[in-house]
Amino acid sequence: MKIFRKFQIMFTIFLIIGFSIPLFSFLGEYIANPSIYQDRKENMKIEYENVELPKTAKEIDKKTYSKITQIWISAQYEVDMKKEQIEKYYQEELSKHGWMYEKTTKDGEMNFKKNDLLFIVVPKDNKVSTGIYYRGDGPNF
Repeated sequence: MKIFRKFQIMFTIFLIIGFSIPLFSFLGEYIANPSIYQDRKENMKIEYENVELPKTAKEIDKKTYSKITQIWISAQYEVDMKKEQIEKYYQEELSKHGWMYEKTTKDGEMNFKKNDLLFIVVPKDNKVSTGIYYRGDGPNF
C-alpha cells in the first residue's frame, strides 16, 4: 500500500510539473511584453494587407483567427487566372514586399517567409486560398 501511495505522489508531482512548464513559458513571454499578441495581430494584418490581390479577385471567404497565443488570417478568392498565372503573380507580388519563396509542397501549397511570418498560397484554376501566420504557431487554416 505504501508503494502505491509513493507512486501516486510522484505521478502527481510529475503531472503538475508537466503542466506548469508550458504555462510558465507562456506567462514569461506575456509578462515581459503584455502587448505581444496584439502587436503580432497588428503586424500580421499590415503584412497581409500590403499584398495586393490580383485585379480580378472576388472574395469568397476571409477569416481572422485568434486563439490565446495563436493568430492567423486566411481567405479564399475567385480569380480569372489559371493556376500557373496565380503562382507567378504571387511570386512576383510577395517578393516585392520582401517575402522569400521557401517551397512548394506536394499538394501545390506555396510557402513564403518573412522574419517570423509564413505566407501560404494555394493556387487552383480560377481560385486561390491565401493565409498568413507566425511560424511558431503552425498552420491552422
